[in-house]
Amino acid sequence: MKCAICGIEIDSVEDGIDQGWIPYVWEGDHTKEGPFCPSCSETLFQIDEVGEYVVIEKYRGKITYQQANFVEQERLGQVLMGVILGHEDK
Repeated sequence: MKCAICGIEIDSVEDGIDQGWIPYVWEGDHTKEGPFCPSCSETLFQIDEVGEYVVIEKYRGKITYQQANFVEQERLGQVLMGVILGHEDK
C-alpha cells in the first residue's frame, strides 16, 4: 500500500493499520481517499470535534494527492485470499 501524499510504501494493510495509517480525510466538504501514512497524517491533518480526520486549515487546497486506490487494493487482497483459502485437495 502506498501513501497518497508522499508515496512511501508499506507491505500490507494489516501493517498499515498497526502503524496508524488512515484511509481517508476530509478537506472542506470533500473526502480525499488515502491511504495516508502516519508522518503525513501527523503533519497535515487534525481530528475535528466529531472525531473525523480533516486537513489543517493552512494546508487546505495546497496538498497534491497521488492516485492511490485503497479500496481496490483491499478488494484484490480479499479476492486472492479467497482463491487461496477456497482450494481443497481431495
